Amino acid sequence: MNACIKTSLSCLSILLIGVIGAFVCLTPHGIHLEEEFGLTWLFKSRGAMPPPENIVIVTIDKLSAEILHLPENPEKWPRSYYAQLIDKINQQQPALIAINIVFEEDRDPENDQLLAAAIAKNNNVILSNYLKLDIIPTSNPLETLSFERIIDSIPVIKQAAIGTAPFLIPKTVSTVKQFWTHKSDGIATFPSAVFHCFVFKQVYGEIVQLINQINPPLPLLLPTNFSQLTDEFKVFDAIQVIQTKITNNTEALAQLNQLLKTSSYSAKKTRILQAWLALLNGSNSLYFNHYGRAGTITTVPLYQVLSSGIINPNLFYNKIILIGYSEDIEPEKNPGQYTVFSDEYGEIISPIEIAATAISNLVNHNWIEPFQFRDQFLLVLGWGILLSIVCRFFPYTWAVSLIISLSLGFVSLAYYRFTNSNIWMPVFIPLIVQTPLVLIIASVSRYLKRKQDQQNMHKTFSLYVPDDVVKNIAYQHDTETISRYGELMQGICMATDADQYTTLSETMNPEKLNNLMNEYYGVMFPQVIEQQGIISDVIGDAMLAIWAKKEITTQTRENACHAALKIKQAVLAFNNSHPILLPTRLGLHFGEIRLGNVGAADHYEYRAIGDTVNTATRIEGLNKILGTRILVSAEVINGLSDFCSREMGFFILKGKTQPVHIYELVSEINHQQSSPCTALVSEFSKALNLFQLWQWDEALATWLNIERKYPGDKPTIFYIHYLKHNIQLLSEKQNTSQPAMVKIGNITTPLQFQQ
Repeated sequence: MNACIKTSLSCLSILLIGVIGAFVCLTPHGIHLEEEFGLTWLFKSRGAMPPPENIVIVTIDKLSAEILHLPENPEKWPRSYYAQLIDKINQQQPALIAINIVFEEDRDPENDQLLAAAIAKNNNVILSNYLKLDIIPTSNPLETLSFERIIDSIPVIKQAAIGTAPFLIPKTVSTVKQFWTHKSDGIATFPSAVFHCFVFKQVYGEIVQLINQINPPLPLLLPTNFSQLTDEFKVFDAIQVIQTKITNNTEALAQLNQLLKTSSYSAKKTRILQAWLALLNGSNSLYFNHYGRAGTITTVPLYQVLSSGIINPNLFYNKIILIGYSEDIEPEKNPGQYTVFSDEYGEIISPIEIAATAISNLVNHNWIEPFQFRDQFLLVLGWGILLSIVCRFFPYTWAVSLIISLSLGFVSLAYYRFTNSNIWMPVFIPLIVQTPLVLIIASVSRYLKRKQDQQNMHKTFSLYVPDDVVKNIAYQHDTETISRYGELMQGICMATDADQYTTLSETMNPEKLNNLMNEYYGVMFPQVIEQQGIISDVIGDAMLAIWAKKEITTQTRENACHAALKIKQAVLAFNNSHPILLPTRLGLHFGEIRLGNVGAADHYEYRAIGDTVNTATRIEGLNKILGTRILVSAEVINGLSDFCSREMGFFILKGKTQPVHIYELVSEINHQQSSPCTALVSEFSKALNLFQLWQWDEALATWLNIERKYPGDKPTIFYIHYLKHNIQLLSEKQNTSQPAMVKIGNITTPLQFQQ
């Protein structure tokens, strides 16, 4: 009887491992784990692929704006440039031009007509649109009505194109993984629309011929040739008719597949038709098959296309050309996406390259295909049962060796299928969940069988690690308590940043760069520690130091200012003794912070959190604009009589809504002699006072006089250029009830200003 019970329990445990893994694999959490870890591992193991030959991207990038002397905001560009671009591309006879830009506002009518004419000329341009969610409040404050509106280009431009479609990407927590081919109402998305137009242009007659064999009435609903299809703007109607009549008909799809297998079309046409049928058989959401890091797909800046003789004269011939914004132009308005190939520095891929990846995946039929739910369930179930059987019927050491061998074989098979067939087998649940679970159960069972009357679970762990370590781990096991640990304090935050680091990181050997940064921080950290501060965070060339207490005293603020000035001197000495210079900017701000643990799961860091930290970082960045080295807020410097400081004015920093009163920290004051900065500080203060009183002309004249007396004073140069570029606009926006202030916006250098 006992033997029967033990055998039953053994069989149940064998089955349970497989069933648990199979069900977990199909849950949203299990799918998330497979996407985040399994799929990511497969991509990174495979590495980059050769770029597609039939896709070329033309980017609207920052460099083109600079070379063509256009505004950084591409929405302000004359549309004649886009018209020229389309004409230039069409000279090489591309298959299609897909523009991922929405021209939603009327501009210069002549240029709008010029762009529309260029789009309509060859009848080969597709435009994107986007969906806007509108929310309508109701009488019940807890309920709202919402609906989606399609935002298209202006009619004159929209009507010149073959059609328009939105580019939709499912939201994920980390990297972009999937794209929609059709909306829930059956309307084709941008990648699917471009793909269908490409297919129709290449094999429309063959598609009509195939459809006629399985559904003779259906071709009567479709134009007879591709030219008629585009002339009458029926491309998207044809896509939806086929989607409705064939995609939802399993029997029709099977007949199409069989007809294609027995057809005598050329190899090229057969591949295109196979890709088309694969999309009809596929789901509305497909997984990207990323080609590699940003820029892997052939990309040409706009200025090169417009400049004759720069690009290959056959670069665009019979290819799909995508036009869109680069990730480096107006990134706050055109954010890129993170992919599995985004590196540790947070590299992003532009939306147009994401769209190009999706279109290429469709054209080349190489999107990533996950296992069907049934196959995935059976695979994970069988894997769990197989491992359990191995552990049940083989000696422990043999079982471990066999499981390792089987796991290596499983990984190899998954890698092979992914690399050669774009098939995504689940790997995380089988190898990271089931396999360790089986090994753990086998290990515990083996130990309990040998020591079942001698020790409990705590003693089991004590065999592997000292008892006091086990107890310490147990005491720290409450991660919820760890995550809540921290307290609100008053703090001064110092943010620093070094020039030239990005260039150095690109050109210097990592080992040498590491040694250089260690020496650099070696002269900075002691200055903070000597003034009772702590180093909160270091990332590359940036440091965050804090002085935090329940109540900040004058002495604490003095300590922070002393540390800033000492760092300035220490870095100056460092730069004088090294061939590689690292000029350093510092920003200080005072306010409330939370100091405690930040993190999740099994990793926490002790650091400061709050607006004070963000503001200190913004103040540090303001140095670059004003040409200063140390900037502090009024909250830090007010009331400190031992320092020479120069008021810089009120600034609305980038990303902020409230003004910050900024001072330049110049030096410590030697009360035995006059400070060398007194005269400049006094004259600058007079000019700034006139500026803050909205007396623009008087302020400009005063600063010009200061520039003649103190040539090269960069804050003076900043205000001179700022007033020269903005005096008319500022005069129109006077609000004498408050002091005038500078809104930083997109200003990144002393000579760049908002218009």
